[in-house]
Amino acid sequence: MSVTPSLTHALLPAGTDLSGLGARVARHAGGEASLRPGDRAGEVAFGGYRFFLVLGDGTGACSELGELRDVILKVATDDERGQTFGAVLTFGGLSPDPDMDHFNDAVFLMEEVEALCPGAILFDPQSGERIP
Repeated sequence: MSVTPSLTHALLPAGTDLSGLGARVARHAGGEASLRPGDRAGEVAFGGYRFFLVLGDGTGACSELGELRDVILKVATDDERGQTFGAVLTFGGLSPDPDMDHFNDAVFLMEEVEALCPGAILFDPQSGERIP
């Protein structure tokens, strides 16, 4: 079975500035982004290792925002469940990382999402748990 290294969903509160979010996260994390400010998908590289970034705001034919929101809110606090969430940012490694050489890069991405999107809920779909 193949799993995406460091796959993370970040449920973003309504009102979060989504303009160029992927590029801003990449830049603040110290990675090299290969996406333009208006893009909803792209990549960020740390050295030669690349992560994908996909922003879903409920628009588009293949949006999974509603399903992801329902799953993630199961691990949310009561206060968080009372809030409105309008988008989800998904990111993860594009190639295997068996020695976890790029774990810290994934953590940098998570920290920047939290810094740029106060109130975001980070979720690990592989374990089914919230990322503290």
